[in-house]
Amino acid sequence: MYRRHAASVYRRARRLLGSDAEASEVLQDLFLSLLERPDQFTGASSMSTFLYSATTHACLNRLRNQRNRARLLGQRESARVEPPHADATADETLRIRDALQRLPEPLAEVAVYYFVDELSQREIAEILRCSRRHVGDLVTRIEAWGRAQEEACGPG
Repeated sequence: MYRRHAASVYRRARRLLGSDAEASEVLQDLFLSLLERPDQFTGASSMSTFLYSATTHACLNRLRNQRNRARLLGQRESARVEPPHADATADETLRIRDALQRLPEPLAEVAVYYFVDELSQREIAEILRCSRRHVGDLVTRIEAWGRAQEEACGPG
C-alpha cells in the first residue's frame, strides 16, 4: 500500500503545506497510523479517496498547530513557501494558508477541495459522502466568512 500510494500522499501534503519536511512527516505519520490502526479504512471508499481525505485532514491539523504554536510563542511565521498554484504569489499562498488555519474544520476541508483543488461540488460531495446541496451550502458559508474577514480587516 505504501509503495502504491506514498508518492500521491507526499505530493498532496507538499502542495498544501509548502514544505518537503512537513510533507514527509505527514506521509510517515499517516502510514504509521494506518499500520497501528488499520480499521480506520472502512472500505466505504477507495483507498485513494480515503488517503486523499486523510492527508487533507492531517495537513489542516498541522497548519492549525503551526498557527497555535506561533501564537503561543508570540511569533509570526515568516518562512517563504511554494504557492499551491503555479500562478499564485507568495502573498496569496500565505493568505490561503492563514485562512485555512482560522476556518472551522468542516469549512476548511471544503475550502481546500473547492478553492485549492478546484473540485466540483459533486466531486466534493462524493468525498465527504454528503449531498451536493450540503456542499453548496458550505461553500456559501465559506464565501460569507471570507467577506466578513475582509470587512473586519478593512481595505488592503
